[in-house]
Amino acid sequence: MNLKKKYVRVSLLGNPNVGKTTLFNRLTGNTQYVGNWPGVTVEKKEGYIRNARTPIKVTDLPGVYSLSPFSPEEIVTRNYILGENVDILVNIVDATNLERNLYLTTQALELGIPMVVVLNMCDILKRKGKVVDFCSLESSLGVRVLPISAAKNRGIEDLVNFISDFRPQNRKIVFKYMSDIESKLSQISEVLKSENVKQYNNRFVLIKILEYDSLIISSLKLNLKAIQKIDEIRGPQKDIRYEEFIASQRYSKSSLICKNVVSELSKVRHSRISREIDKIVTSRILSFPIFLLILFTIFFISFGPIGTSLQDFARLIIFKGIAHPIDVLLGQFNANSIVQGFISSIVGGLGEVLSFLPQILLLLGLLSVLEDSGYMARAAFIMDRLMVKLGVSGKAFVPLLMGFGCSVPAILSTRILKSREEKKLSIFLIPFMSCSAKIPVYLVFLSAFFPNNKTLMIFLIYILGVIFSIMTALIFKRFIKPKDNSLIMELPDYKIPSVRNLYLHLKDQLKDFLENVGVIILSSSVIVWFLQSFDRSLHFTDENSKSILADLGNFISPIFRFAGFDNWKASVSLISGLFSKEAIISTMSIVFDADESSLSETLHSTFSFASSVSIIVFILLYSPCIAAIATIRKELGTKSAIFSFIYQTSLALVFSSITYQILSAFLK
Repeated sequence: MNLKKKYVRVSLLGNPNVGKTTLFNRLTGNTQYVGNWPGVTVEKKEGYIRNARTPIKVTDLPGVYSLSPFSPEEIVTRNYILGENVDILVNIVDATNLERNLYLTTQALELGIPMVVVLNMCDILKRKGKVVDFCSLESSLGVRVLPISAAKNRGIEDLVNFISDFRPQNRKIVFKYMSDIESKLSQISEVLKSENVKQYNNRFVLIKILEYDSLIISSLKLNLKAIQKIDEIRGPQKDIRYEEFIASQRYSKSSLICKNVVSELSKVRHSRISREIDKIVTSRILSFPIFLLILFTIFFISFGPIGTSLQDFARLIIFKGIAHPIDVLLGQFNANSIVQGFISSIVGGLGEVLSFLPQILLLLGLLSVLEDSGYMARAAFIMDRLMVKLGVSGKAFVPLLMGFGCSVPAILSTRILKSREEKKLSIFLIPFMSCSAKIPVYLVFLSAFFPNNKTLMIFLIYILGVIFSIMTALIFKRFIKPKDNSLIMELPDYKIPSVRNLYLHLKDQLKDFLENVGVIILSSSVIVWFLQSFDRSLHFTDENSKSILADLGNFISPIFRFAGFDNWKASVSLISGLFSKEAIISTMSIVFDADESSLSETLHSTFSFASSVSIIVFILLYSPCIAAIATIRKELGTKSAIFSFIYQTSLALVFSSITYQILSAFLK
């Protein structure tokens, strides 16, 4: 294609995960090229449709939920649409989440750019027993609506033909707001017209001026007199939240459209049943007790008789079926004592961690079932009242809950939050949610000191982590000062969890766990064994107290004196936990020279009741693993990562010391 030849500029606009990239690939094939938008690391994709009747250039804009400038993706998308003379805007909408997607559509309609709405995943919607009335939807939106299935390559040719034959037409204003807002928009339009601003008739620009969008206002280069007139139009109260009023009306209109255009193929009882259940589980009085009861039940299943039986079975396989035969085999071959000690230590350390895998997967599986059933959305709604008081919205509950699995993906998932302040505050709270890597450590100590109350104690440990996150939020929000965090969300119908989704989720969790065990824990176990087996002259020693590891532990241990665990073996175990929390157990197995059956007994004889509770508090609160700190650095910068490390470790040291001193005095 001769690139100098005139072509139609088409931009793909849509929420994340609506099939936009799949559609882009279908349209452009091998003509696409990828780079970065100027000044940011957001990916830029462009390509050409070669088989169209008219030359067409397609730009795949970053996935966004709105055209408000809350993220680099939203800024890039909005600036491109407003400044690049787009000929046709193709708005991709997920048919299965129509109401949520239409919020962006209502904004796009106000841009004044020729637009077509592409309804993707209609086949999936049909399988759910629902259908969309396309004629009614077109009438409601005032633009053409085309059904497609990008994944199955259906409807793509119709879309290409429509773009090729498209002729701009005058479009009426479909969405009107309350009379007071419409009046103010008209007055702002007159101000822009008097200043010869070409966007004086662009509703999107007028609305953004009313919302006092600083980026839009500065781009218009208005003089001081015009800005003063706009301030007068907006009203004397500078803190009026026009953005909230307009957003609320957009959502109301989207909801009304969905009610009018989406219908059931057959009368399904799901929605009615869901509403009846929600009267109980989301009620103001019962919702929170029910939420706590559900969480306690999950912990009881995971760490009570069922979880313990699974762990015992795993221990039997690992230590009796694998570790013991290896020891016998090494003895038969008269292996060198150093080699035998090395292999036994590594197998024992890894085996101790792996034995807790069934309980970890059981916990994560039950949480996945809750999410797939639709209850997690209710949990976010239930927690919203509390979360807003902490400076974040109920939407932040999702990353926090993910923190019970692993801090790294939980931190990354804060990208769904609309302001940087809310994201920053949420990231600082996530490490207080005990990740699954801490479970083996808790269980070993609880088996030693609370053998008959493990379920209750581990539930209380998790609650304690939540309490510390609340304390941190109440302190930090005074400095971070998050913006308005109102929550607007759609509650899906309850459904029977998918076995396939559960399988895929646990498969990913198992893969991550084994990779962690295979790389980090194995490496740390080798390092710990070496440091424990050799002295500073690199001579092999059977006496742990003379090893390099003992010297390192003795150097560090005074820090933990007031916390009651200034034992050098405990000190080096906690250091290994910075690489991975599971490594604490493998390190303890090596330094205490304890096998799977004697580790809890060894800890019981090494630690007092007060020091055992103290070290649990420290493990709960101190810095997450290096991978999590690196992720914080990636999302917030180096200073925030260093601050997070220092803050959590200091907090852990202070409160573990307080715990030990109080319990020691009380138990005298």
